[in-house]
Amino acid sequence: MKRFLSIALMTLAAMTFMSCSHDSTPKADHVIFVGIDCFGASTLQRAETPNINRLIDNGAIQLYSRCVRETSSSQNWMSILSGASIEMHGVTGNAWDYETRVIEPAVKNNKGMFPTIFDHIKDQRPDAKVYAFYNWKSQDRMYDTSRFDKTQSWGGEENDAEVMDTAIEAYVADQPEFMYVYLGKVDHIGHTFGNESDTLMTCMKEADAMVGKLVNTLEEKGMMKNTVIILTGDHGGFHYGHGGDTKSELEVPIIVYGEGVTKGKYISSVGMNFDVTATIAGLMGIELPSECRGRFLKEAWEPKDEQCYVPMPMIRPFGGMVKNGETVTLTCDWPDVDVYYTLDGTEPTKDSQHYTEPFALPESTTVKAVAYRNGQYSEVASCFLYAGAMDGAACINYRLFRNYKGEVLPDFGKIGATDATGTISVFTLDELPIAADEDDVAVLMTSNIVIPEDGIYRFALTSDDGARLLIDGKEVVDNNGSHSAETKYGTIELTKGNHPIVIEYFEDCEAQLLELMFCKNGEDLRPVTVKDLAL
Repeated sequence: MKRFLSIALMTLAAMTFMSCSHDSTPKADHVIFVGIDCFGASTLQRAETPNINRLIDNGAIQLYSRCVRETSSSQNWMSILSGASIEMHGVTGNAWDYETRVIEPAVKNNKGMFPTIFDHIKDQRPDAKVYAFYNWKSQDRMYDTSRFDKTQSWGGEENDAEVMDTAIEAYVADQPEFMYVYLGKVDHIGHTFGNESDTLMTCMKEADAMVGKLVNTLEEKGMMKNTVIILTGDHGGFHYGHGGDTKSELEVPIIVYGEGVTKGKYISSVGMNFDVTATIAGLMGIELPSECRGRFLKEAWEPKDEQCYVPMPMIRPFGGMVKNGETVTLTCDWPDVDVYYTLDGTEPTKDSQHYTEPFALPESTTVKAVAYRNGQYSEVASCFLYAGAMDGAACINYRLFRNYKGEVLPDFGKIGATDATGTISVFTLDELPIAADEDDVAVLMTSNIVIPEDGIYRFALTSDDGARLLIDGKEVVDNNGSHSAETKYGTIELTKGNHPIVIEYFEDCEAQLLELMFCKNGEDLRPVTVKDLAL
């Protein structure tokens, strides 16, 4: 009898706990989800974002949430807004449409597609108003847009201000229970000018101002009561594109701000972007189907601990060559932080060089920097910078050909007359007489690589568009074709001494990039510098 009573009490206690746990899930009368395309964790930390910083300081941030692979827009926005993985919702890329789908949705809405948070809200709370405003109209093909009570989509990606102004006006007028706002310009700028460019950082600052306008308007009008704003991105970026698995492409922040959210809460765990829909659903009392994989970000409402948000510094220039007379600058987008750096490849700490002013680069090297605040370090920012070539250091001969029309490397023996020749110091495009936006160019570079000891050596060739590496007349890396920034690898056995090295490169359209790295097998890759070459 006692054993039965004990089991009964335990069962009752468990049921009570489950009930309390469910009932204790935070709730909100209104949820606003702002999505910024190409809003990566590294972009947030390096750009100047005073308004988003205020949300972080007075709300919660999970800095390192991951995207679904590949890190492109369609499958990630669908994951974010459905709470499910690609294997469940079936949206496999930017070319996806329902008629040519490969993966059947695990569950289907009225249009035969995987249901989104829009469907779930209207099914379970039909009186709740659902608004959506976005300037990437291609999203229409993934959602049942008939579930929106008010919506507007634009074809262009540069009119973020119009999107946000329209959304603010609609929200102030009607205060919908859920509103989705999408801003697409940051992604467009990343593809055009590069994800590390000053132009992109300026664009991110503009997006930040729009987020600030939304929050300030609602606060001034007393509309933030029982309201939560969630902010995230679909992916980050790498050079001029995305789609790969680098940290800068794969990691995005999730920021939660509003009544009841713990101020200054730093969520150290690594989440997934589809946790956003699970969090929206929990706040609105919506049940998601079991096929969804997201989880409610309960940590945003839990007590604050000692951890705090410390953004990593921005290094300028970010890669490439520091020309003679130029300096390196380090900045951090947060008040009251100290920045420390190293130039010898070691990890910086508060015992390293304290940054106080721009400095000259003594030689080609890796610059590493870290921000320090309240006893905590940021992630280490790191980039390799080439020092401007000293007299006599140029040791790569080049031949440049303009107006090359092709989508693969040319036959340089038959390409025709050379438009420019000369010598440069490293295998990059920085010293060549071509404009940053110049297209239809082919380049042949030749030198000798100095191998310090016998062994098997690994080479990494990054290019946008195509390139090929030959050593001793043998192809080591083939990165041919018209494509965005991509790295290909190859190995070759080499003896100590000088070996003829050739890089063939062509630029088709839009972005341009070239970099060569190498190492002896078992060691870490490093860029090929003037010290590794000889004519």
